[in-house]
Amino acid sequence: MNNLLNEKEDPARETVVRFLESVKAGDSRAFWNILDKRGQGYFLGLWFYAMETMNIHTIMKLTLEKEFLDGVLGPIITALRESIGELLNNPRFGDIKYHSPHCASIMVTPADQEPPAAAEEDDYIPLVLELSDAENIDANLTCWKIDTLKCFQINKSVN
Repeated sequence: MNNLLNEKEDPARETVVRFLESVKAGDSRAFWNILDKRGQGYFLGLWFYAMETMNIHTIMKLTLEKEFLDGVLGPIITALRESIGELLNNPRFGDIKYHSPHCASIMVTPADQEPPAAAEEDDYIPLVLELSDAENIDANLTCWKIDTLKCFQINKSVN
């Protein structure tokens, strides 16, 4: 995947490559940093609820600790690795679909398989454009992040 990153066509595709690399390597720090702020806020809320004796500032500081992120995100990363394992070694990237100036998605399929004829939304990794933080500053002060709630369908209701 590293040569895909060197031959990046644009920042959106680079974000998806970094996301897949973080899952493949089990790198909880890189995984956390590639999630959008809304998704990070969702997880912070869950952890605040679960650790009712801690204040939110303490939990936010814990996200700077690799051991904490390994513990809370490790199972999620492992489940992702198991469910998308075939994408991690040899991904093929489709076209970027821009849904708005701030939302996009990229189809990712295993390179040894033909892309689906009628692509389903599940074949796409959703992205959102947001203001850069200190780690992701570029000339435009924006960066692409994984749209966490769409990617993991956390907010999907079951009837």
